[in-house]
Amino acid sequence: MTERPPRGPLTARQLACEVLIAWTGPHDFPTRDLERRLPELASPAERRLATELVHGVVRRAATLTALLKPHLQRDWEGLEPELRRLLQLGVYQLVFLSGIPVHAAVNETTELARWLHKPRWLGFLNGLLRSVSRSTTDRDSDQPASLAVPLQAGRYRILERAAIPDPRVDFPGYFAAAFSFPPWLAERWSQRFDRETLLRMGFWFNTPPRLYLRANTLRTSREQLLEALAAQGIAAEAGTAGNSILVDGQCRVRDLPGYETGWFAVQDDSSQQAAELLAPQPGERVLDLCAAPGGKTAHMAALMNNQGTILACDVEVHRLDRVVENCTRLGVDIVRPCLVTRDGAGLPNGPFDRILLDAPCSNTGVLARRPEARWRLEPAELTELAELQTRLLHSAIARLALGGTLVYSTCSIEPDENQEVIEAVLRESPALRQDAAQSHVPGAPADGGYQVRLRNVMTA
Repeated sequence: MTERPPRGPLTARQLACEVLIAWTGPHDFPTRDLERRLPELASPAERRLATELVHGVVRRAATLTALLKPHLQRDWEGLEPELRRLLQLGVYQLVFLSGIPVHAAVNETTELARWLHKPRWLGFLNGLLRSVSRSTTDRDSDQPASLAVPLQAGRYRILERAAIPDPRVDFPGYFAAAFSFPPWLAERWSQRFDRETLLRMGFWFNTPPRLYLRANTLRTSREQLLEALAAQGIAAEAGTAGNSILVDGQCRVRDLPGYETGWFAVQDDSSQQAAELLAPQPGERVLDLCAAPGGKTAHMAALMNNQGTILACDVEVHRLDRVVENCTRLGVDIVRPCLVTRDGAGLPNGPFDRILLDAPCSNTGVLARRPEARWRLEPAELTELAELQTRLLHSAIARLALGGTLVYSTCSIEPDENQEVIEAVLRESPALRQDAAQSHVPGAPADGGYQVRLRNVMTA
């Protein structure tokens, strides 16, 4: 690890550099580190740039490496890890940030090496970044090709030198390098999705996520919230879910009208549909088996008009604290936090009228919101997750009242965690019937995921 430089007022690039250099393995969370450190920057503009740089490099790490390799006369893995991050940071600015002039991207990145007390890197950085800049044109295209790097909104930037596989010959290889995904995941998806869908998913996952709100009907209505947003000049429109709102552009959530008074929760459109599918009613006893951070918990309470009881379970105190904080801001007082162990000890006894199991999953439907997740996931984890999801589902079923309703939800798009889990459980549970299911493909129009509603048809 590079020796830490003397402290002083930081620039956006310096903070991004430190955060990215500290990202050394799949279990690090650079975007969380960034969020914690953003107050160190003096201005909103600096904070926006640092966020763009860190999120961009994390998302596009494999693409940045692919763009660099044709210009290297040395083995990429043989370079010092800190130098590799600096190169990725520089190339991200050159290729993906059209508002930054070439000389600024090269010079500022080179100056970071000096700031890190690594003067021996200066010539190498300068030469390699200028070589990449010469092979990056201002021309664009709307079609994938070995000379075309995807940017956003279906646009590709043309290169002078091929850096990624030809999609006509090796489409999974092209997708992995061009959109920056592990090759095994690109291969897996290419067997299930057609090319048009997969390209749309690639753009979706590499675009800053859209901001969806859920109007909190305990405090306001969707119409009133839309009016309040419009009064402050914030463009927004109704989403697909019953009380969802899509905000146009990037906003600081705490600055939106009604945040402090609990008029809304931040919740993706597809996520809101889980509670709507469960449809809990006032006065019912409801179990939320994996509740944190509490978005779906509070949504269920709103649907229940804050009448009845919701037992919100999770495995860590700090996670339950977030549930309580969110519910308090939103005016929800029917939620009872319940700490349980990872092996299920401490789960409250049934029966429950309705149960929501928003299961731990691979997050493959929400990779735009969780940039690091694509690099943490390994193929074997899908099997491990399916086993955990099945155990949790059996625990939920054992607590479901006669005639009760259960919704199983994930933010995954993998059949192993979704349809296959449900099919296996239904074979073992003759009293259960599936009466509704919905799969959300990423970008059509919101995040990806899966929800299924099961009913216990056994009666007393």
